[in-house]
Amino acid sequence: MNTLLASLLIFTFVYQNAPEDSISLNYCYQQAEAHYPVAKNVALQEQIAELNIRIANTGYYPQVSFKSKATYQSEVTEFGLPGGGPPPVSKDQYEAAIQVNQNIYSGGAVGIRKDLERTRGMHQVLSTKVELHQVRAQIDQVYFGILLSKQQMEATKLMFSELDERLKSVRSKVENGVLLKSQQLILEAGLIKAKQDSANIMANIKSGYHVLGELIGEELDASTKLTLPDPVSEGEITDVERPEMALFENSVKALEQQKKLAQTGKIPRISAFGTAAFGRPGLNFLNDDFHDYYMIGLRLNWNLMDFLNADEQKEVLNIRQKTIRQNEESFTLQLQTQLSSIEERIEAIKENIIRDKEIIEIREQVVAESSNQFENGVITATEYITELTNANRARLSLLTNEIKLVQARAEYQTVLGLDRE
Repeated sequence: MNTLLASLLIFTFVYQNAPEDSISLNYCYQQAEAHYPVAKNVALQEQIAELNIRIANTGYYPQVSFKSKATYQSEVTEFGLPGGGPPPVSKDQYEAAIQVNQNIYSGGAVGIRKDLERTRGMHQVLSTKVELHQVRAQIDQVYFGILLSKQQMEATKLMFSELDERLKSVRSKVENGVLLKSQQLILEAGLIKAKQDSANIMANIKSGYHVLGELIGEELDASTKLTLPDPVSEGEITDVERPEMALFENSVKALEQQKKLAQTGKIPRISAFGTAAFGRPGLNFLNDDFHDYYMIGLRLNWNLMDFLNADEQKEVLNIRQKTIRQNEESFTLQLQTQLSSIEERIEAIKENIIRDKEIIEIREQVVAESSNQFENGVITATEYITELTNANRARLSLLTNEIKLVQARAEYQTVLGLDRE
């Protein structure tokens, strides 16, 4: 029995670099971030942000427009002067013009809009990272679920091997009339039950690999080895690097930039303009010939309503900032609750591991004694299988808790948003 326990321990708890034909938990994180469908949105969102910045930057450029018109009016100005006076203006009038407006001063509105577009673009990127972090939590559950199922499979195989070895001895004794046939049948039923358990566990393993493959964008099968991450001490992980925290800060920053943009409404805007045109009658309505003409000047615009509404807009944005900060506090509280729960679970698992080792020691002694009693016909096959099953469950409990301890610490890192090295 000590050999059986040693085999299980060696199978599970050798912490080393992953072989070439295996994958690690950190590798799954990286593959999900690179290949998960939503991850592709990051590059697209960065392109959109860059285009919006270029569009906002055009506020520095001259705004050029072209217009033309042809009109006919029922009457025109006439001068009833003695001697006839100047000829009347034509009733059909034409104009083709190019207008140019150049912003000179707008209170920095263009620069603020560019910064705001950068912030909005980052907001979309961070929102995608929040979604990817949720995928990471799914990977934790699936990855460790496969490891636990594989551990159950190995324990089932070893128990099957123990029963099969014992069955060979029982068959010989049944043939020699030392034991009843029923004792052999009980062991054979135990073997069949072990096969059923093995089939169910294998189905869970295959399902887990399928889900994990979907998450990381690869085809995986049950032959792919998953390495157990190195155990991490709780004291090593303290900082919070969740993408949600950066998203809160980004949202506050965007509102701050919107406040600055709203305040520019208080400031008069100065621009230069120019118009070059060809047509008739032109600026001199007494000249009825087709000719070119132009106009240049400065313009000052100041909107009273923008001035009056600027402070109200700022107050609205201040309230929205307070709402975001309240949401951030709620998220931080939930985060602390999650971490406390995981810390308590880690302590409970540690205690369970200590108790598991004590139970295994006792169960090993009971199984060794039951084996001798069964060989001598003192107890039945049912009683022997019961003790063997109890010992196997104790060993499996220890190994399962060892994996759960690593899983809990990995989950702790995930909740904090930290990457494994």
